[in-house]
Amino acid sequence: MPGQIGDTKIQVVEENFSNFGTYVWMKPNGKPFKDSDNNVLSIEGMRGDKARIKELAEAAKYWGQPEGRAVFFSNMKKISDEEYSEQVDRMKQGLIPSLNDLGAVMAAKKTLETYGDEG
Repeated sequence: MPGQIGDTKIQVVEENFSNFGTYVWMKPNGKPFKDSDNNVLSIEGMRGDKARIKELAEAAKYWGQPEGRAVFFSNMKKISDEEYSEQVDRMKQGLIPSLNDLGAVMAAKKTLETYGDEG
C-alpha cells in the first residue's frame, strides 16, 4: 500500500508544503538499507534532484547494496540523536516536538484560533 510504514496500519499522508525531503535507499524487497547500527542510508534533497539521487545510489553501491532505488519522503529531514532526544522531551511536555514541522504548527495555530488557550 503506498505510503504504508512497515507492517503497521499507519500511512504517510503527504502535505506538500515544500519540495524538500529525504531520499531513502530501499532494497529490492522494499525495506530500507541500514548499517549495523540500524542507521538508514539516506540523503536530504529536493523532489526530483537527480544529482542527490545519483549520490545516494553511489553510496549504496559503495556500501554493498547497488540493487534498489531511492524513495522520496516529502517534508522529512534527518535529525541527530540530540535533536531526537529534545523532540521526545518536548512531546512529553505536551509541546510540538519540532517547530520545523510546519503542518503541526499550522494545526496548533488553527486549534488555538478555534478553541482558544485554556492555559
